[in-house]
Amino acid sequence: MSDMSIEEQIRIIVKDEVESQTIELESRLQKAFNLEMERLKEQIVELKNQVDTLNERANKLEEELSSRWGLLVKLRKYTLDQLMAEYKRLTGSMRSDQEESDENVEK
Repeated sequence: MSDMSIEEQIRIIVKDEVESQTIELESRLQKAFNLEMERLKEQIVELKNQVDTLNERANKLEEELSSRWGLLVKLRKYTLDQLMAEYKRLTGSMRSDQEESDENVEK
């Protein structure tokens, strides 16, 4: 080092210092980047879990709605069948009453 001029020694010292600081800065930036990536991955996993939960709830609601719709259709059919049976009973009763009335009028 004694063969070098002061200026060359300063350049070498500055170059080494700059390289050292650059390496340290790159290392800190890489660590910060990795930490941020891990934090984002955790958020993504959390969001995925929330989406999965919402999908499960939506599927359950669809199943429940389908079940309720099926029950409603069965109830309407049953009610319609009951009404038709009652209508037939009433019209049958009215016919027999009408026939009796017609027979009485003929006599």
